[in-house]
Amino acid sequence: MKKNAIVTAVLLLLGTALSAQVGINTAAPTEIMDVNGTVRVRDLPLNGSANAISTKPDGTKSTAKDQPFIATKTVVVDNNGVLGYVNGLPSASGSGSGTLNVGETIARVYSVPNATATQGSGRFRLGAYAAANGLPALPVMDGIQMDLLGYDSTYYVPIIINTSSSPQNVSFQTFATQVNENRTLLNNTLQPCPFLINTFTANFNDGNNNAGWRGVDSNNIVFWSTSAAEVETTNLQVMSGNTYRWYELKWWCMETTGSKRIFLAVTRFA
Repeated sequence: MKKNAIVTAVLLLLGTALSAQVGINTAAPTEIMDVNGTVRVRDLPLNGSANAISTKPDGTKSTAKDQPFIATKTVVVDNNGVLGYVNGLPSASGSGSGTLNVGETIARVYSVPNATATQGSGRFRLGAYAAANGLPALPVMDGIQMDLLGYDSTYYVPIIINTSSSPQNVSFQTFATQVNENRTLLNNTLQPCPFLINTFTANFNDGNNNAGWRGVDSNNIVFWSTSAAEVETTNLQVMSGNTYRWYELKWWCMETTGSKRIFLAVTRFA
């Protein structure tokens, strides 16, 4: 009896190789895996976590658990319990991800020690710092994340990143209040950001479409200092097929004792 039970368990685990469908607690499965009952999955990685999985961005296996987990889709279910997905992440409860409703605003405030925030040449990235320290995730709109990089003790670099698994067509126009500068880039196809060790340092400080991120400022540097603090405003358009979404992104950073205070906000206009 014990031997038969072991054989049955092995066949169940390998069922997809032996049969088109496998059922757990059901004699009539309708999909490749059909579970009649409650399912529990443990040790799920947190979105944005570093060294969380072993699957590379191209879908191949890494030799170690050294890859970041970047969520780009949301699991959904139909009336029969069949799982599927929709592109993007939900924005409910102020999560700051996914597609915002028209008129909705997501805001974030972060405080980062000076020694950390002022690491130059892109060695500091706010999104990575937030994930590593359990802080709220940075705002993401249709797979485009607003973020910033450290330049030095005087400046930072506001950027946008394609965190989705597909190329994204984006256009933006930026206005900086302190020095009255403007920048416009139209119809950029941002490839998925690979989030490799040198993705930001090797392409500092404007980024490029193949690296999956771009600087939005006209000269790619904005003041940290409170006396010269400026609001960096970017109007961003994300195009998907015949659908256009218009967002306004704002960066406002200043110095406090021993730290940099970083304010981020995004509003969907259309």
